[in-house]
Amino acid sequence: MCYLIQTIIQHGPAVKEFRLVPADGSRAPAWQPGAHVELDIQSRSGARYRHAYSLVGVPSGQLRIAVQREVSGKGGSRVLHDEYQAGMGIDLSEPLNSFHMHVGTARNVLIAGGIGITPMVSMALAMDAAGAGFELHYVARDAGRLILLDDLAAVAGGSVATYVTNSAGRPDLHEMIGAYSEGSELHACGPAPLLEAIRQATAEQGWPMAHVHFESFGARSAAEDRPVRLYLRQSDQRIDVAPGTSLLDAMIAADAFVAYYCKRGECGNCFANVVKGQPLHRDVCLTTEQRSQGITTCVSWTIGGELELDL
Repeated sequence: MCYLIQTIIQHGPAVKEFRLVPADGSRAPAWQPGAHVELDIQSRSGARYRHAYSLVGVPSGQLRIAVQREVSGKGGSRVLHDEYQAGMGIDLSEPLNSFHMHVGTARNVLIAGGIGITPMVSMALAMDAAGAGFELHYVARDAGRLILLDDLAAVAGGSVATYVTNSAGRPDLHEMIGAYSEGSELHACGPAPLLEAIRQATAEQGWPMAHVHFESFGARSAAEDRPVRLYLRQSDQRIDVAPGTSLLDAMIAADAFVAYYCKRGECGNCFANVVKGQPLHRDVCLTTEQRSQGITTCVSWTIGGELELDL
């Protein structure tokens, strides 16, 4: 559906907020906390990108997204920042939700890293409106990257704590999260390294995985990744995978029979047993036991150049 960019607001040095309204004059659809929309971004050069961005705030006649300009990203955020202006049109999907809010009866812990604050704002506002207490912990590299705090200024039933790592160092996640108590729920959104640290901290403090909910973003590849020679044992397929292409995407391109859903290392649907090779785990969903047996092919890699999967 075509939307018009009604307003663009600069937040700090790297984030722009886009407020969007339906081009046909209708009211924007309702959505739930944690929802996102997928944007069809077109550059002046003809390049096209499709990226998902969390919705901010509360449902109203418009949709709000906050986009961080990623210098080393694939290019979609740079095009939005550099080429799109108020009054221009853009196509986007209906609101979608793969990061559902779960309200606990004891504690509600919300943790945001950087631009991961966007879905946390909508969850905090919804919990406050419902009379549910919450504690929001917001971690950013520097004070200029703490955004959307005005949205949270009026909440009465929750607490908001900010952490600036450049000046104060990284917060103690074990202290922040605490031991699990029945009726508690934890939601976290941020870069993969932060979510992996949260995954470890919750596991060590007895949080059941069913009560820990993640949404991740950011690159999962690393400069030291080497090309992989992938062998699928059951289908007898050999696939060469270059760094920057996920194992899952390479298998899909090779017409291998694979299951998947989120493609972000959050759901475990793409899990495959490892026959040979040393996995480099980058998911946020597998238990220690599951990691000892297999790998999430959508985000994880291998330390060596050879990997054999039971697929």
